[in-house]
Amino acid sequence: MVGFLLGSILSGAALSVYGFKAHDFKTCSQSGFCRRGRALAKRATEASGPWVSPYSLDPETLSFSPSKSSLTARIRSSLYPDIHFELQVHILENGVARVRMDEINGLRKRYDEAASWALISEPILRKSRLEWVEFRKKISGIKAIYDDVELQISYNPFKVTLLRKGRQEVVLNGRGLLHMEHFRTKAEPEPVNETENTSTEGEGQTVLDEKPVKPSAWFEGEDEDGYWEETFLSWTDSKPKGDKPHASLFSYGVSYRIIYRPGVPVS
Repeated sequence: MVGFLLGSILSGAALSVYGFKAHDFKTCSQSGFCRRGRALAKRATEASGPWVSPYSLDPETLSFSPSKSSLTARIRSSLYPDIHFELQVHILENGVARVRMDEINGLRKRYDEAASWALISEPILRKSRLEWVEFRKKISGIKAIYDDVELQISYNPFKVTLLRKGRQEVVLNGRGLLHMEHFRTKAEPEPVNETENTSTEGEGQTVLDEKPVKPSAWFEGEDEDGYWEETFLSWTDSKPKGDKPHASLFSYGVSYRIIYRPGVPVS
């Protein structure tokens, strides 16, 4: 029966391919958040010095549930010190580590209801008590060991590593490309000041003020590419509170890596 159903689905997919119109779907070059994600990866690759993630975990904010199966902590970004994020880590009964991160006290809240329709039921937290211990290697952090799993959370730069039987399986932010864009208001463009200078030969010269330096340009780039408005075909998408995607880098084992923004792999 399974083979029959699978064959039927594939047959239907083969027949419907004739109705596919490629121009009705955005490519990465036509999507602002995808372009920004790939540009970020390129800047990291081409950086002349060490590339270090701007995100760090504040160990003073660590909080645990009574069974220690859940923890929360504040994540800070050196790009925007006044913007705060919260990390949630839940260890489930089946051994899976569920990691969540979101902006807190921002201009608005992101959509956060996917689990209500994507999951049959809320995942069950691990009931047996966990113990978290601090480690101090090259980077300080905290870790939990349960069954054959070791979950490590590094403070600065922020990184999450899951090992099974001593072998690294999944790493979040291993290359420092995690980026959660916060809600923001669009700054009004500053007026361009022009001053008139006179040369020794009496010829007037107009000097324009230099463009202000953007401190986060090393990570985010100079331009706000697609932040506030995007146009595709005949549709215009206005974003008065800015764009809000996040980029996450997961490394799997030792050979496979992917940078992911919701819906679009960017590297």
